Amino acid sequence: MSTVQMDKQALADQVEKMRPWHHDIEINEEFSTGEVFSPTKTLIPAKNEGVSLISPRQRFLKRLDSLYPDSLAGKRYLDCACNAGAYCFMARERGAEKVVGFDVRDHWIKQAKFVQQHRTLAPTDRIEFHALDLYDLPSRDFGKFDLTYFSGIFYHLPDPITGLKIAADLTEDIIVVNTAMRRDENNPSGMTMAIESDTQVMSGVHEMSWYPNGPECIHNLLSWMGFAEMKLTLDITKEGYTNQRIELIAAREKGRLKNLAGEYFSKKF
Repeated sequence: MSTVQMDKQALADQVEKMRPWHHDIEINEEFSTGEVFSPTKTLIPAKNEGVSLISPRQRFLKRLDSLYPDSLAGKRYLDCACNAGAYCFMARERGAEKVVGFDVRDHWIKQAKFVQQHRTLAPTDRIEFHALDLYDLPSRDFGKFDLTYFSGIFYHLPDPITGLKIAADLTEDIIVVNTAMRRDENNPSGMTMAIESDTQVMSGVHEMSWYPNGPECIHNLLSWMGFAEMKLTLDITKEGYTNQRIELIAAREKGRLKNLAGEYFSKKF
């Protein structure tokens, strides 16, 4: 896709019209989407229609470089619930041969396609964005992927086991699962049901959802789905908060994650 040149003010005006934004994405060397709303690229949800503004660039690129030190050349990247596509653009920036991002909400896909049209910081070809429900993914012939990003979606699904398996079955090398959780020390391998809005842009569309009760839950699911090695790269528990967050990275082959920062995780039931 060829880029469309717009001056900084025109870009800012259009970004403003497309709010709320969850991803701060670098459009060019002088401009990013987050700067429209905050010079520091941080913004509390109360000032962004209830949506947090995040700048994932530094952490994600470091992660890619650990997993694929020779770049993503020749690799295929899948982003489930891609939002405005920040991670997709960075995967392509690191040389991914093909990138597919999808989200159930058209709001985010419109943002992703806008960024794709105007981004000049790195190539934006070989990236596909689709407004798509995860459960409809098997009906699309996207093929297999080396790296799958499954972030911010598990806890929005009415059947997260089926949803995660859909993504896992398309993954030949590594999957990243980042999810909110509701810790239950008495049943860490279980899940807790929740009901959420089906209209808010940061929620799912099915109303019913499930939170894992601990990293053990995600570990056991991924182990059952054929991943041989896992590292726990994030485990946040905030005192006084019901929701915490975890991230597990899993590989099909043992030894694959040796260069990745984080603790090996192998807790069972």
